[in-house]
Amino acid sequence: MKKIIYFFLVIVMIFGSVQVKAVDEEIDTGTVLKSFNELYSYILYYYVDEPDIAELLRGAMKGMVETLDVHTTYLSEEEFEEFQMEFEGHFGGIGIVIQPDLTVVSPIKGTPGERVGIQPGDVIIAIDGESTENMTQAEAVQKMRGEPGTTVIISIMREGEEKPLEFVIIREDIEIPYVEWEMKTDKIGYISIADFANDVGKKVSIAIEELEAEGAEALILDLRTNPGGLLSEAIDVASNFLEEGTIVSVRYRVGSDDVYKVNTDFKTCNLPLLVLINQGSASASEIVAAAIKDNGRGVLMGMKTFGKGTVQTLFSLSEGSALKLTTGRYYTPSGDYIHEKGIQPDVEVSYDPEYDGDKQLEAAIKYIEDIYLSEVLRPAS
Repeated sequence: MKKIIYFFLVIVMIFGSVQVKAVDEEIDTGTVLKSFNELYSYILYYYVDEPDIAELLRGAMKGMVETLDVHTTYLSEEEFEEFQMEFEGHFGGIGIVIQPDLTVVSPIKGTPGERVGIQPGDVIIAIDGESTENMTQAEAVQKMRGEPGTTVIISIMREGEEKPLEFVIIREDIEIPYVEWEMKTDKIGYISIADFANDVGKKVSIAIEELEAEGAEALILDLRTNPGGLLSEAIDVASNFLEEGTIVSVRYRVGSDDVYKVNTDFKTCNLPLLVLINQGSASASEIVAAAIKDNGRGVLMGMKTFGKGTVQTLFSLSEGSALKLTTGRYYTPSGDYIHEKGIQPDVEVSYDPEYDGDKQLEAAIKYIEDIYLSEVLRPAS
């Protein structure tokens, strides 16, 4: 215990002379760290029960992170393992993606969450009757996941609804087919991306090759309800459709900015392209959509995207936990910062939950047939 106290005293000595400019005053961080050390000591010596030192320190780490933006999170060892499972494409749960404030980004296609009618923008207010008021994103995810066949009750608030909506959902083994493709007509190929996980760029390349072999003369790239994923995969997916140019730039507070160009390892597909987007298209989906739009490569159809324009970096910590830290802001090729604004489609087609079919997909097929597959082809832009 004394060693831990001395550790904090050393921190105070190291940073004692550092000052940070606040809005209207100079803050001596050494004084703040001294107060932190005093608080820690009081808890160790005077708290009514013997405190768990490790939990105290984890609580301090969580507290620091919570003063930052909503996308920055501290992940315990167990939460870190859960987070990594998302990129393995296999877990037991209901199949929805949420923000740190427990707003639904999107349900994953073909999962229980989508089938019961959970929508992007829904805010989870209770899980199995337990309020989520002080619940972290990782805690909420952990409560919603579980053995296939078991039941979880999700209560949400939805814009336009006066009272909470309650969904009784049976968990399933969620296997995410990250990339799916098929011919929608004898001339129109269709590629759907559920998430930007490992090797998605390569799978899209395979999909294009197979669809072209089947006679595709135009493509639909479906990024609806795709919450994002790995930046590197967004670069690779966009590189399948662009010969050259900028895909996205990332600006940092520390270090030099990055400008990501087309990855020339991918063969360029020059077929006419239409990209479907909606309010559940976020992050990496928006990077691809903006790259296609700004480079004049294709048409965006659907509804305005989610609007997440920040980049997170994952740092592993010594005890097995991790820090997901917002380290940069990304800008589209035209220089737009789309955070909390989203990307407007070139052709707006609303979602109709009462319609027995896919109104947006049908509109995309008709658009391609009328514009791209007519006798006179018009530029994609």
